[in-house]
Amino acid sequence: MKLEEYVDQVVNGLPCSRREKQDVKDELLDHVTSMKQELMEEGYAEQEAAALAIQRFGPVAELKSQLAASMPLIDKYVRKWVLALFGLYVAACSYLLLLSPDRWHRRRFTLEWEERMLRHGAPEYTYIFQNTKPMRTLFDYVFHYEHYSAYTIAYNLLGNIALFMPLGLLLPLLFASFRNRHRVFFTALFASLAIEFLQFWLALGSFDVDDLLLNVLGGLCGYGLFRAGAAFVYRQRSREADKPFSTLS
Repeated sequence: MKLEEYVDQVVNGLPCSRREKQDVKDELLDHVTSMKQELMEEGYAEQEAAALAIQRFGPVAELKSQLAASMPLIDKYVRKWVLALFGLYVAACSYLLLLSPDRWHRRRFTLEWEERMLRHGAPEYTYIFQNTKPMRTLFDYVFHYEHYSAYTIAYNLLGNIALFMPLGLLLPLLFASFRNRHRVFFTALFASLAIEFLQFWLALGSFDVDDLLLNVLGGLCGYGLFRAGAAFVYRQRSREADKPFSTLS
């Protein structure tokens, strides 16, 4: 068997893009060729050296299985697009939560309200838009739902969960160090806390501890999607690697 045929059989069917396959093929062919050259320098004939180099690298199915198992969930070419998507997500969140014209319009109202309450000697009413008691807002939506529209409840509950789901999904997809639920939990918590603090400090929104809970829940839901997707991908890779291969003519 020629070295090119051997490498083609190994690379064929690997779970990656065509460009990544070509990179793997070039690297593998370079290693096998180098071993062949070393064997020829030791005195082996060319065909014998090629056969021995292939033998030392191992059977096609075994090597293909090892390569498939060691490959990342997304190859380096697809990763660039996912990284760009993550950057777009961060920019969109920054706009919606801190930079949108609507928030700066409401900021004017919040500052005028606080000034009015202080002028009338009622500083305690400057914090009516804040909630530091866990579950109070959630219980209010459940037990006093008639005071709110369905849109308001869905927007504040499901919206806060959905907002952080991409964080829990994309971070472990891009960075192996985040493939841990505790790290995703604390990242979502600190990110949400930073947003709530900035909104409170800049008077761009209300501080609500229940938003922290929902945001963290969203991050964990996104991480759950990642884990389910990763398990599916690795299971499919294992099945593909176990399939018998056909010898190239």
